[in-house]
Amino acid sequence: MSQPDFHQILGITPNASAAEIKRAFKRLAMRWHPDRNADPQAHEQFRLAREAFEHLTGVREAATPDAPEDSPPPPPRRPRGEDHRLDVGVELTEAALGGTVTVTLEGRSTCVTCDGSGRRSYGRTTMCSACHGSGRVRSEGGLKSCPSCKGKGYFTDNHCADCEGRGWNPADRQLAVSIPPAMLPGEELRVAGQGGPAPEDGEPGDLYLTLRARPHPLFRLDGHDIHVDLPVSIFRVLAGGVVDVPTLTGIQQTLLSESSTATEIRLPGAGFPARGRRHAGDLVAHLQVQYPRFLSKEQKALLEMADQVLQQQLDDQSPILARWRDALKQNR
Repeated sequence: MSQPDFHQILGITPNASAAEIKRAFKRLAMRWHPDRNADPQAHEQFRLAREAFEHLTGVREAATPDAPEDSPPPPPRRPRGEDHRLDVGVELTEAALGGTVTVTLEGRSTCVTCDGSGRRSYGRTTMCSACHGSGRVRSEGGLKSCPSCKGKGYFTDNHCADCEGRGWNPADRQLAVSIPPAMLPGEELRVAGQGGPAPEDGEPGDLYLTLRARPHPLFRLDGHDIHVDLPVSIFRVLAGGVVDVPTLTGIQQTLLSESSTATEIRLPGAGFPARGRRHAGDLVAHLQVQYPRFLSKEQKALLEMADQVLQQQLDDQSPILARWRDALKQNR
């Protein structure tokens, strides 16, 4: 894999000074830091900028560059819940054109039995099996307080049985997420505030969805190019004419030249759509020439007529057959 152009990522010239490199990184970090920018691509853009800065300077700095000396100190960050990550399957057309997917998230609901306390108002008492309720056990020096029940002779369980003392019960929830257009499978989408629950005086974590493309009945994705197998009649290949090529956005009619020996049709820009600096891919239709299982009398008559016309024009239409005809004559 070729190394990325780190100068281009930072938007600087190859002979940029260390100060120019640092300024360029600060500018991009302020723009793309995930805490400042909710764009789904912010996390990846910030990672690239930091990687470029570290490579060009040989220094690993904190995730956020130092603020200018004359700027006020940043406010203390609030505690955040855990970030969650999920894989989500999408159709190739959804990834290319955008759409909505529904994901199931683990959630919690307050236990109604204990009102979220995890404890019940009354206790359930059981006798200690170690001391049989006496609170004392024999030892070498005589009797001593039972270590299991701490001398009580019994145990009192106040934990709520419905939630097992947690104060909450599992409650999955459904979340509809909009997929922006032109997200390649494998890319990550950040959904703010839909991760782990917020701690006290804090904010919830984020949810990161990694797109996984489900197999498509027609299309195959290779990089940014879309590939499709296109069955086409041998008669259409010989005669040429218009063929219907399926694309992500519908059918596109394409002219096939007569007697074409091409094995594919390439439609520039009709593959996976562009996004940001990434150019659109091509659509490549692989021609699958189909021969009829049998010929009707009418078809045979027409083909026989076509062959007779061909024999009369071999020198112009098929030089190889013309040379073969001449070779046969010389060997008669």
